Amino acid sequence: MSVPRNVAFTGAASLPATVARRGRHEHGEERTSDVLAAFRANLPDGRVSLGNLIQALGDRSLGTILLALSLPTIAPVPLGVSCLFDLPILLFSAQMAFGKRGAALPGWILRRSVSRSLAARMIDKAMPRLTAIERMLKPRHSRFASIDGERWFGVLVLLLSLTCVVPLPLTGWLPGFALVLLSLGLIERDGAAVAVSLALTVAALVFFALVASSLSYAGQTLLSLTSYPAFMA
Repeated sequence: MSVPRNVAFTGAASLPATVARRGRHEHGEERTSDVLAAFRANLPDGRVSLGNLIQALGDRSLGTILLALSLPTIAPVPLGVSCLFDLPILLFSAQMAFGKRGAALPGWILRRSVSRSLAARMIDKAMPRLTAIERMLKPRHSRFASIDGERWFGVLVLLLSLTCVVPLPLTGWLPGFALVLLSLGLIERDGAAVAVSLALTVAALVFFALVASSLSYAGQTLLSLTSYPAFMA
């Protein structure tokens, strides 16, 4: 399976593929988890790249690319492997935040890869969570799912991505879930899911700020105690 030189999305260009996928969903046919399961059954020999995954998911919509980048958040992987996905999602969301139309992932990022066995384990761990989320989704309030190209949306995704990347205790699960729900909401044209994911994004940012400030205060307190004058001991 060849890897594309770069991957870009444009809201207008990706809409027909998304609408076609929605039509299949309405007839009880292929969903994102079905596509991912088929990819799992036919993984490339050797190593599996990010480009392989995006290509297998079938279209170049914003939701599809975000889902490919956020899979490690629902499939626990070693720290070194998760770093392979950290830079792409930060780069992609930063482009959206700065208003770039047709935000793209360059070829050198798409060629980042993991072993075939690790890719299989990641998909196996992600699949139950993915299907559980999908069961709650259906096409509705689609106008709320049409946010491709909005700079405020790019800023939110960038902040959400940062909270996923920075390894603070207890802060990774909520932004990770919000990011996956947001991705699937965009793919399924489920405006209600997108709205819930945006609310979870705000909650995740507030929680992250509270944890960060608490750790900072604890660190300053500990530092002041360790530097207390010896004669006061």
